[in-house]
Amino acid sequence: MRPKRLLLALMLAGALAPGTWLRDPELPRNFHRAVAIEPLDQDFQRSGPFALVAAWELTGDRVQFGGLSALVALDGMRFLAGSDTGRKLVFERPDRSSAPGELSRLGENETSYKLGRDLESLAIDPVSSTVWGGFEFRESIVRFDADLKPDEEVRPAAMRYWGANSGAESLARLADGRFLVIEERPQRWREPGHRALLFAGDPIEERAPEELRIAIPASYRPVDATPVEGGKALVLLRRVSWGIPPVFESAIAEVDVDRHAADGTIAAALLTEFGPAIPQDNYEGIALTRDADGTHVWLISDDNFMSIQRTLLLKLRWDQREKARE
Repeated sequence: MRPKRLLLALMLAGALAPGTWLRDPELPRNFHRAVAIEPLDQDFQRSGPFALVAAWELTGDRVQFGGLSALVALDGMRFLAGSDTGRKLVFERPDRSSAPGELSRLGENETSYKLGRDLESLAIDPVSSTVWGGFEFRESIVRFDADLKPDEEVRPAAMRYWGANSGAESLARLADGRFLVIEERPQRWREPGHRALLFAGDPIEERAPEELRIAIPASYRPVDATPVEGGKALVLLRRVSWGIPPVFESAIAEVDVDRHAADGTIAAALLTEFGPAIPQDNYEGIALTRDADGTHVWLISDDNFMSIQRTLLLKLRWDQREKARE
């Protein structure tokens, strides 16, 4: 085993392990960076109801760019991605534009440090363009206005004991206005599944969420979610096969918050396990767009600031006529 490869694997394990992530120093107040988005020459394959139709690699400043852990569609033309070092990336859809993305601080003011740095999930109200972010370590949800300026923050009591580095990993504003938050770390032994909260409305205003558990199949962990319709959401799943180098495996499941057992457990319905049908990397962000030529699911990967990983963006066509696995 080569020492360099072993060192890279240990660094990656440290990045994913609770409590070991090292934070960069604070950035200059007017920090902005361009991010290049280049198409990939890829074999386009099908996996269950999803067909890969396009792929891109995103590159930027080697120190500041990376760690993208969340994705939402701002409108029909733009995406917002958030990083676990407190930055945001706004970029136009690369299937419709060749413009570079812009990387900047999330909350460009002197008090932005109060929000914490480790953003892991994003949700959006498509009507008002209000955005919410889930932060690990602080175990909080922060609301941002349409200009992505921080508004208010809440730390739900039910999230107090969620894992420090596996907290609000998935956050979605459902189509009916409710909010779903899922913890990445699974409960064990007498508490199977992943803890989740269901808010009747804006989590900043609604302080009494319903406590649920999401049963995730095949040892996957939930890493992001995006709304579909009603009380349904697609949940992006990930598991890691530790080796030299580690291999990331991705899947997508569907969750219906209105179909749960008496004990509050919801069984996630597996839609597909991608395997080699997509470029394998650490996908942590998912978004959905409804376009004239069909419904598309977008995935973005977190490179953990590691040279052995990339920041990839995938566009997948979703055939909703195909049912989930029983």
